[in-house]
Amino acid sequence: MATASKKTSATSKSAPKKVAAKKTAPVKSKQPELVLEVQPTQPVLKVAAKAAAKKALSKAKPKADSKAPAAKKTKVAKPAAAAAVEAKAAPAKKVKAAAKPIVQPVEVVEPVAAKPAKAAPKAKTVAKAEPEPKLAAKPKKAAAKPVAEPAPEPAPAPKPLVKAAAKRAGAAKKAVEEASKRALSSSERVLEAAPKLAPKAAAKAEPAKPAKPAKPVQKVKTGKALEAAASAVPAPLEAQPAKAKPSPAPSKSAKKTAPAPAAPQAKPAPVPAPAPAAPVEPPRFRLQAQNAGSVLGEYRVSEIEAAGQSWRVQVQGALAMDCRCDCAAFPRSDRGSCEHVDFALAQLLSQPVTAEALRAGPQADYSEVLLRFGARRQLRWRQGRACPPALAEAAQALLDESGRLRAEAPGALAQLLQLAAAAGHELRVEEGVWPLLAHKRDAGQRVLRLEQNYPQGLATPALRNLLKLPLPIFQLEAALFAVSAGRSLLADELGLGLYAQALGASELLMRHFGVERVLLLCAESAQSRWLAEAQTLSGRAAQLVWGDAAARAEQLADGSAQIKICASSALAQDLSQLQAFAPELIIVDEAGRLDGQALAALKALEAARPEQGFLLLLSGQLLNSQPKVLLPLVDLLDSQRSGPYARLLSHHVRRDAAGQIQGFVGLDALDQTLERLMLSRSKADLAAVLPPALVQLRGVALGEAQQALQLPLLRELRRGVQRWERSGYVSDAEQLALARAVQSLRRLAISPQLLAPAAAELPADAPKLAAVAAVARELLGVAAQRLVVFCQWDDALSLLARRLQSQGFELLQLSADQGLAERQALAGRWREDERVQVLLISDAAATGLQLISEGADAGLGLINLELPWSEELLARRLSAMCEEDTRGLPLIQLQAQQGLEQAMLQAMDVLPELPLCSLDGDASQRLLQGEALTAWMQSLALLCSLLPE
Repeated sequence: MATASKKTSATSKSAPKKVAAKKTAPVKSKQPELVLEVQPTQPVLKVAAKAAAKKALSKAKPKADSKAPAAKKTKVAKPAAAAAVEAKAAPAKKVKAAAKPIVQPVEVVEPVAAKPAKAAPKAKTVAKAEPEPKLAAKPKKAAAKPVAEPAPEPAPAPKPLVKAAAKRAGAAKKAVEEASKRALSSSERVLEAAPKLAPKAAAKAEPAKPAKPAKPVQKVKTGKALEAAASAVPAPLEAQPAKAKPSPAPSKSAKKTAPAPAAPQAKPAPVPAPAPAAPVEPPRFRLQAQNAGSVLGEYRVSEIEAAGQSWRVQVQGALAMDCRCDCAAFPRSDRGSCEHVDFALAQLLSQPVTAEALRAGPQADYSEVLLRFGARRQLRWRQGRACPPALAEAAQALLDESGRLRAEAPGALAQLLQLAAAAGHELRVEEGVWPLLAHKRDAGQRVLRLEQNYPQGLATPALRNLLKLPLPIFQLEAALFAVSAGRSLLADELGLGLYAQALGASELLMRHFGVERVLLLCAESAQSRWLAEAQTLSGRAAQLVWGDAAARAEQLADGSAQIKICASSALAQDLSQLQAFAPELIIVDEAGRLDGQALAALKALEAARPEQGFLLLLSGQLLNSQPKVLLPLVDLLDSQRSGPYARLLSHHVRRDAAGQIQGFVGLDALDQTLERLMLSRSKADLAAVLPPALVQLRGVALGEAQQALQLPLLRELRRGVQRWERSGYVSDAEQLALARAVQSLRRLAISPQLLAPAAAELPADAPKLAAVAAVARELLGVAAQRLVVFCQWDDALSLLARRLQSQGFELLQLSADQGLAERQALAGRWREDERVQVLLISDAAATGLQLISEGADAGLGLINLELPWSEELLARRLSAMCEEDTRGLPLIQLQAQQGLEQAMLQAMDVLPELPLCSLDGDASQRLLQGEALTAWMQSLALLCSLLPE
């Protein structure tokens, strides 16, 4: 029988006369429960019974008195294990104690008052009918007492349980012995009868009431002493029960006064129980030696669950730096190891013989120059047994205080190889040593070559012609930095012209270092802008890669363009085609916004390229205060682990005891830490060298309605130019007609509704107006506090005003039809009211107005709605917004593609400036004559040759 001890006010001297068979509810414990499986196999029971009896007879006999609480007692109190032995050895008829069943594990209840456990219904009736037995109750009556839950199991054990027991037969013996020792030494015995070995005796005691089959799995709470019943159960966990003080059994009077479900008494201070040991996770890998007869050498680590997934691990010592793995994580690991190397070393070091061989290391005659992996890769020297003294001395001279081999100097490693060859000694150099040395030497060689081609530095006249338009000094500086570094990050503040810097760097690499293929990755919305910048600034052919997958593959296979502009979102989908394109320079726009999938695809593309592929990352915001964004970018750039990544980790990363990143420190010194890898500047840093305006060209594609409406205008323009080319004569009427056609094409680039007289019937397809709203959202509060939008035509600004107001912008509009006093009042409001975000003003309306306060930092930005024909008009617009000392004013030039404005930009590459004419004003104000007319007609003929057919 099994009972639960209770601590009540009753004295503990009087032993209970009756075993509690009342209905007991299980006590809910906050401690976790250990699940033990019953092991009913006979060989295990025999070993357990003998081991328990041998020790119990020598220790437990003197202590078998009435004070020891027990679930069921015979005339002579014996340990449970001894009773089990006698029950097995003697026949059931002669030995009464043989009816005592083998103990089974039960639910150990806390040493507090617990609710009675639920018993079988019939057993409850018997318990109420019988009187309370005395201490020395007969075995027959004791066996007939009802059993507390769980009920005794039937003789045949469940098949699944037998199978589980067979699998753990080896571990069962050890667990049996330990459980028996703990049970016999404990003063609290919690037993449960389970007549397995004497089923006949149990049936004789109560033939009409067969016990219900017990469940194969019993739950045992931790923190209590396990009884001898645990000797038959191999515990799958290593948690051991704590020894608890004996709990006094309830007295007779206490049982009578207590209600049927006993009310829980006040709990004493809980005895802290040892936490159960965490279950050992099953191994993920399998280790298999590839070199028979040698501990050192190659091993294969295989994934157990994923069939066919395996990695080759080279083991040449007991440390991780002596091992190599061919997985992708090993060469980029901060600690110079990976999970496969860790597993292989753990398995080999757990065996004394193999551990001794690993610690001894390779015993080779040859010497080696090895690579030490980690956050910073270093060279190591391993001296062979037959190393000649001269070679050993030369190698020792190249070692620093930390044991690193300093072989970066030209000829250092070659000298060691020559000494080894002269002495007839074999010197092996690991494969990864040469790429590391090449990476460090190539940077110096690039700097020397740039100095040879541009001896005057940034002031060299040849740099002025690097692109179609001359670049300011600070943009040339960024381009030269990117080329010298080879793999770098340009993180200038928005508005400093990252596009020009990247195109300048690509031109230098193409011109002086043999680069032929450039891949430019950007957001899909920025592709057209990059194309416009490339066509405006670079003399190299550029091509958009867009459309469906088949179209993109065809465009990448086309070798006519040196610069491919691809969407970064399609990087993973087009990875195989991009690898076939084999870019020698990769430019990534807004690299800080790449997600994990895009970064992984970029690393895969990098892995397919030859060593030392050029990489340029761009960011339109300063990353000094964003170390979380900066860390993966530095990891990508410093692929050879030459130092910047290690310095970033050691100087600015704070880790916890487990090695996890918890925060960042010393961010003010990030520029110095990454000075060889990153160039990051704000406008304030460059105030002394900035030009008055920083021009950014934004290409805008024409809508379908605009493309359809420009076709008849282009035919009219071509016919007039062809007549002039045939005859050399153009009348004033034809001149006016040509001027109107050109003006209509320029206005059409803004919106088709500007074409009179059918403006109301035309669709409102105006990509340029939408582009102004997008630029305003991008610049306001970042590169500029407020914006001024200039245009030649007031009606175009009126269309723009309605669109901006519908999107929530606060604006003012000044037009030429307003009186001077009204325009001056509106200009005053613009200067004083900072809540007004956008000012819309035409060239005619700006005449005679002051748009900025003297000496005040207005933080303005300028947007040209149309492309000015002459430099004179652009200078007037800038003078209205800039003072003499103004530097770095953001100037956004919106340029319509596939139309007249695109042809105008290309014509400026041929002509330094288009001839003065009436295109920047009212066409009726002036008629050209003589040389001015000839120059204008020549410029129109050039435009027609550049316009699309």
